[in-house]
Amino acid sequence: MVSTVGTVLEVAGLRVRVGGRSVVDGLDLELRAGEATALVGRSGSGKSLTASALAGLLPEGAERSGTARFTGADGAVVDLMALPPARMRALRGPGIGYAFQEAQASLNPTVTVGAHLAETLKAHGVPRAERRERGTDALRAAGLEEPEGLWRAYPFELSGGQAQRVALALACVLGPRLLVADEVTSALDPVTQAGVLDTLRARTAGGGALLLITHDLAVAARWADRVAVLDGGRIAESGPAAEVLRSPRHPFTRELVRAAAPAVATPSPARGGAR
Repeated sequence: MVSTVGTVLEVAGLRVRVGGRSVVDGLDLELRAGEATALVGRSGSGKSLTASALAGLLPEGAERSGTARFTGADGAVVDLMALPPARMRALRGPGIGYAFQEAQASLNPTVTVGAHLAETLKAHGVPRAERRERGTDALRAAGLEEPEGLWRAYPFELSGGQAQRVALALACVLGPRLLVADEVTSALDPVTQAGVLDTLRARTAGGGALLLITHDLAVAARWADRVAVLDGGRIAESGPAAEVLRSPRHPFTRELVRAAAPAVATPSPARGGAR
């Protein structure tokens, strides 16, 4: 059973260097069970690099250092920074799910939705007899109607919203303790965006943690429990979303809030707002 309390990921002194330049420079971050944390900042601030570093998905040539202590559903603790590639690959899926910004680009256009899900389940030892049911359940949980009908569909046959939900199903099909969502709604219309974010938010109900990478403070205000503001490669300010966004202490956070007002006044569903 997944614990609904405690720390899922504790990051200390994370550094990411690309081309000899420090993009992330000493970042500290805590992700808690049952909570959604939004990592916000200006474009190019290193938000996506931070997420990629934690999941072991950095581009070639990038270097990372620091510690990232991940606590699995069984209570076992591992340092993501110290894991060899084979163990990191095994952890992605059942331990850490990753949903990419460009859903269509993350899906193979020559492979059906069902085959994507079945291959993911097969790679982690799920018996053939269970793959169809588990894959279909994941599609349904991602908010897709009539998921059985999508099993044989190809990615190019999907709308943008459907593709994003399929990508979420792939990220969640193995029941990860931590879900990383990297700007997954930036290309969606407002109605579809809200539906996808509701789906993401629901992932925390069973005790999982959600890291929501976004440049949109309105998204953070409505869907996150906590906000961490990234500036200069470090966390400038963090805390409960309502406190950080309504009474920002750091000058950079105040600048972000002023630019986004009045959208940030919308309360998070977790704090009593409407979903």
